[in-house]
Amino acid sequence: MNGDNYFIPFFSSLPISVNTLRLLTPLLALVFFSCSNTTRSDSSEIAEEQLPDLLDSEELRFTQDDQENIQHLIKITLKDLFKEDIEKGYLDTLSRQFKYSQFDLNQDGKKEIFVGLTGPFFCGSGGCTMLLLSDHGDVITRFTVVDYPVYVITDKSKGWNDLVIFSGGENRLLQFDGQGYPSNPSTLEVYSRDLDNMNKILDWESQESYSFY
Repeated sequence: MNGDNYFIPFFSSLPISVNTLRLLTPLLALVFFSCSNTTRSDSSEIAEEQLPDLLDSEELRFTQDDQENIQHLIKITLKDLFKEDIEKGYLDTLSRQFKYSQFDLNQDGKKEIFVGLTGPFFCGSGGCTMLLLSDHGDVITRFTVVDYPVYVITDKSKGWNDLVIFSGGENRLLQFDGQGYPSNPSTLEVYSRDLDNMNKILDWESQESYSFY
């Protein structure tokens, strides 16, 4: 039998000689390498798709009742928001203080975070700056001319609780518009109903203050 013309048993369905096989070897190696890369790529895509599920697993889930974590989240958010002002030295000791309250405004099981700011940098004759953050620290609304406390009432707009905030010398009604709440309460309609049985948050006299840097 001629050594250059015998058939390879593995390729018995095709008459491939040794010389042909020698020519095909680089091509076969390239195909194998390509398939291997595709498999690895597919595996990476699967891993990325599974990542949100892993992050939302019981072991890694963010605990909203861990107040130390909440405070750390707020501090990171405030330092990021006011980074330039901090670097320029605009914030005195009092203006570095904040108080916070949590409340699930849209009943999705995740508590939004109200952050009350104080000091001359954030407060003036009309009131102070207040932030409403998501449970992950994203800013939902940045309020101005706010006087504490804030009331969360039972009425809802677009699935979120209405708020009542003292601003411009009157209690004002704030309603969610699908994206956030009005940022300047002083221009809104006056709320004249009784607030005695409503949820009161950011009660400045009774809550502890924290410094964000």
